[in-house]
Amino acid sequence: MNHQNSFQFGVEIELLLGSRKKVHPNWKSLAKDLSKRLAKAGIPNHVNDNNDKSPDNYREWSITQEITIPSQPAKNLWGLELVSPIYPVYSYWASDLSTIFTVLHNSFNLSPSPHCSTHVHISGTPTPLSASELAALAKATLYYEPALDLLVPASRRGSAAYWCQSNLSNPTLAGLTLDEALATLDDTCSGPTDDGGRAVVERMNLFPANSAYGRAHGKHKDFVRGKVYKWDFTGMLPVPQNGPRGTVEYRQAPGSLGADEAATWVTLAVAFVVGAMAVGPSLGGEGVGLGASPEELWALLAAGAETLGWESLGAVEDLFARRG
Repeated sequence: MNHQNSFQFGVEIELLLGSRKKVHPNWKSLAKDLSKRLAKAGIPNHVNDNNDKSPDNYREWSITQEITIPSQPAKNLWGLELVSPIYPVYSYWASDLSTIFTVLHNSFNLSPSPHCSTHVHISGTPTPLSASELAALAKATLYYEPALDLLVPASRRGSAAYWCQSNLSNPTLAGLTLDEALATLDDTCSGPTDDGGRAVVERMNLFPANSAYGRAHGKHKDFVRGKVYKWDFTGMLPVPQNGPRGTVEYRQAPGSLGADEAATWVTLAVAFVVGAMAVGPSLGGEGVGLGASPEELWALLAAGAETLGWESLGAVEDLFARRG
């Protein structure tokens, strides 16, 4: 793939939100209030009642209910998600985030919550990532995982993070050394492109049938479930389980309470994916140890930013200064 002008993204911002002036009886009432204020500020949007994933819903911002965020009606707080349109990486997206959070801070209360997160979907354009590119990205997510963990709160890593578990914990990779896990991803590129892409998804996002979720849904063998891992590759399946087709989703970022925070996670995710295209294929061998250092991660992100033509990584640098 020619990576110049060849990436786009979408961001999902989960919020625990309440109006400063009105008491809303339910999330939809709040959503309609927010929708009107965003439209008045020049942000085209709509309320997506059914969390419909059809392409039309990604032409403008949409507002959906987020059931994983416990609402607090007694405090006039409701869980919802702002879902962006598909943005080219060289666009006005940062300006839109600034406008949106200005509206939020002027008219609403944003309550910090460990249940909130910021998800970034990245895709190739005009063609999706190939099987070999997908494998390169998958290898990079595993190798750089220790360094990425240092950039997020403790609630978004380890056993505390049910909705963003390590991809290394899934049934196909659990018990392998990092080098062995990387080698299995190299093996996925030996077959046809479609089969290779599916193989990457299964190696990264398989979920155990004997889990509580698997038993509750009558599963008799391990199955693909991406929405519980740090990196969700299931959007690359011919018929995605959930979400936009042709995307890989970074799910580990915490909730964003300001435009700068949301922009930081977008920048990190996009630069990582682009940098991984160059570095991922060469990862492997005895030298991988337990994974990348923060310095190696910074070099990867800087390489991604350079490929994209970005002058800097912005506030991502502050994440490194605060890590630990």
